[in-house]
Amino acid sequence: MKIHMMMFCAFSLAPLAVSADPAPKQLERLGSLVGSWKGGGSMAMGKDKAKLEINADCQPTSAKFGVLCTFHATGMPGMTYEETDLFGYEPNSDTYHWYAVTNAGETHDHVSKPQSGDHLEFHYTGTQEGKPAKEVITFDFSKDGKTIATRSETSVAGATVATMDFKLTRK
Repeated sequence: MKIHMMMFCAFSLAPLAVSADPAPKQLERLGSLVGSWKGGGSMAMGKDKAKLEINADCQPTSAKFGVLCTFHATGMPGMTYEETDLFGYEPNSDTYHWYAVTNAGETHDHVSKPQSGDHLEFHYTGTQEGKPAKEVITFDFSKDGKTIATRSETSVAGATVATMDFKLTRK
């Protein structure tokens, strides 16, 4: 029975493996994240503002079809912010997915369509305290691959509740 189930799974999944391009061009953008990064920036939540120090480490995963990152930020009021990120490209829908889990209780799937140039814009739509919430996070990669400028804006019920701007430099 186990052998039949394994064969069924292998043959069922075979068309998916054959249809996927082994190295789509879109994966080059995700590969730009690989490495160790350090930087800083600022955060604003209402009247509260904070200066941030940030470290991130990103490694390729799943035969380079994804990137796994750990993100560590200090300077936020009352906490050290920790985040684990898994980035991937889904060729059938031509979308990037960024699944983030944080120690602030956030678990989000951000989605982006590939864009031209050195820019990516991820979107997450959900709810916060029963109200519609949205995150828009942009990544702007330098031409030489040594820096990433990032901006995050979170809105609840159409009003901006938090922004974060930072720049990371490859170590």
